[in-house]
Amino acid sequence: MTRPRNRLALTALPAALAVALLASPAAGVQLPTPYTAMSVDIAAAAPANLALVPKPVAVEQHDAPPFTLHRNTRVLAIGDDAAAPAQYLAGILRPSTGYALPVVNEGWGPAPIIIEVGPGHAPNGHEAEGYTLSVDAERIRIAADTPNGALNGVQTLRQLFPQWVESDTVVEAEWTVPAVSITDYPRFAHRGMMLDVARSFYPMDEVKAYIDGAAQFKINRLHLHLSDDQGWRIAIDNPADNPSGIDYGLLTGVSGATAMTYNGNGQLMGTELGVTGYYTKADYAEIIRYAGERGMTVIPEIDLPGHTNAALHAIPQLNTPGAWPKLQPGQPTVPHNGTGAVGYSSLDANSAVTYEFVTHVLAEIAKMTPGPYLHIGGDEAHVTSRADYLTMVNAFTRTVAGLGKTVVGWNEYATTDLPQDNAVVQFWNGNRTATADAVNNRGAKVILSPASNTYLPQKQDPRQPQGGTWACGGVCGLDRHYNWNPGTYIPNIDESRVLGVETALWGEFIRHVEQAQYYSFPRLIANAEVGWTPQAQRDYADFTTRLSEVGGRLTVEGTNFFPTVNVPWRMRVLGASSTVRAGEPTAATWTITAPGLASADLSATITWSDGVQEQVPVTTAREGSIPGMWINDAFTATSGRTFTRPGSHTATLSVRAAGRAPAEGSLTVTVYAAQPLLPAGSGA
Repeated sequence: MTRPRNRLALTALPAALAVALLASPAAGVQLPTPYTAMSVDIAAAAPANLALVPKPVAVEQHDAPPFTLHRNTRVLAIGDDAAAPAQYLAGILRPSTGYALPVVNEGWGPAPIIIEVGPGHAPNGHEAEGYTLSVDAERIRIAADTPNGALNGVQTLRQLFPQWVESDTVVEAEWTVPAVSITDYPRFAHRGMMLDVARSFYPMDEVKAYIDGAAQFKINRLHLHLSDDQGWRIAIDNPADNPSGIDYGLLTGVSGATAMTYNGNGQLMGTELGVTGYYTKADYAEIIRYAGERGMTVIPEIDLPGHTNAALHAIPQLNTPGAWPKLQPGQPTVPHNGTGAVGYSSLDANSAVTYEFVTHVLAEIAKMTPGPYLHIGGDEAHVTSRADYLTMVNAFTRTVAGLGKTVVGWNEYATTDLPQDNAVVQFWNGNRTATADAVNNRGAKVILSPASNTYLPQKQDPRQPQGGTWACGGVCGLDRHYNWNPGTYIPNIDESRVLGVETALWGEFIRHVEQAQYYSFPRLIANAEVGWTPQAQRDYADFTTRLSEVGGRLTVEGTNFFPTVNVPWRMRVLGASSTVRAGEPTAATWTITAPGLASADLSATITWSDGVQEQVPVTTAREGSIPGMWINDAFTATSGRTFTRPGSHTATLSVRAAGRAPAEGSLTVTVYAAQPLLPAGSGA
């Protein structure tokens, strides 16, 4: 399985820019070269107290031997829909183990790992995404009614392996999984993340990296904010019947080349100008395919009737008298606006071209999107009169319904004539009464994205150089994203009408996937547990304890994150065994994950089996600090000790840091003779 990397060396940057770019260290761990055999202290590396996130519904850990993955292990897929989740599991395990892990069907007979998909396996009432996972010394079995249920089981299983399973290079380890029985299913069907690609574009590979980071925590919806005032990100073909002669290629040809620039005071927003670009239809299809393989449904959003300056900037025919902003004399379209201003743009409710344009765009998007939802925005249309807003949004919702899709919109649209029993209100801010009315009177369902509990990139620490503070009246820390109850957030509605929760990553400040990850994790993980785990089983202190094991896992896999001081991050150590000629330096090497710490914070001591001890420095390819908070790749510690005689030597690296539990990892150095003895009678 490919895990995208995007490294950035901070050491060569000017200090001020380095600090600003701390939002984008890529956190890929650099393990020793693939030909080096490695060993790991399994006792130190195994997940502490089943550190599973999101917390499963029911877990029983058995006092029994663990399962051990071996080189000849096969994965058995039972059922027509089991092959894809089985291949996904094998794809996770192959890079780090170096094992072939072939996926086989029932004709091959028994296998140590079984993925079974078919009716009657999921917990009753939770067929769509529920699963069971059982582990003993002989086998691992994941059973579910659907492929997505099996994928959820796979994501749980990967967290039961040591964190080094996320490595892209081979790790020689005793790959054990504790004996457990798990029954699990989500509280809510919708556990989403919104990626604002309109203000600053994310190329397809960056979207895939973001998907990979989120999918492991059972996020199952990807909401793509494809259009806004600053840019247009999806290709739309020209129709055969085109009464107004609109060239829809201008949407990407003109506004695919625009993005965020400066705020109203002429100051740069973010660490650089917004990224431009757009998705071809093939790109969009590939994102849908990739997300689907990870159990994720894509929800496209075309924001209407406000947030439409990019469309007005590209398409002359849309700039009719009732549109906003107004044309400058002699200009065919309004100018690009790359600021973070909102509420100044609108389509014209009294122009037939508006409906021609929107109908075609929505039809194109619907045709490209296999999922059931189509999001029309509807927020912050401040310059649109109330009458015009109702006229347009009512027409747009009917269009979506006619395309066979369920319409979704931000909560401002809750006061419109929503299709009965076929609409979703995404609540983000403001009065909750209209949302409750839409639920109770129009049969709508609700996605909860309250700004104070789900919005990014609000600052998660006041020392961060970028990010907003409006949503929480200050920082929006990890606790704000965890300590809330979606079931009671909207008064006077039944919890059954709540589809779920969604974290929204807006693009005013964010550039590139590393920054997106830095502002998302671990807060997105908190929202993932809010959406998955029963309310009565959630506890913030328990969550942060389990999360303490996740930081090293994210570091190893190359997913960037913010090492918040609210989590007691655990250190982990991996030793790489090696062979060396007598008289030559050993280059014995350990890899260390220590989220939130600088190299100067770590004390490393090597103890050899002959009693010799060495104090050694730890280094990393990249580290930098927002004052008091360090962001880094994995660390490395090395010994160059030389042995003059053949033999085998064990060495243990002990790593300590103030306020952290110590960590250890062992390795073996095998020393062979400097000059092999020649056979008797060979001469020389």
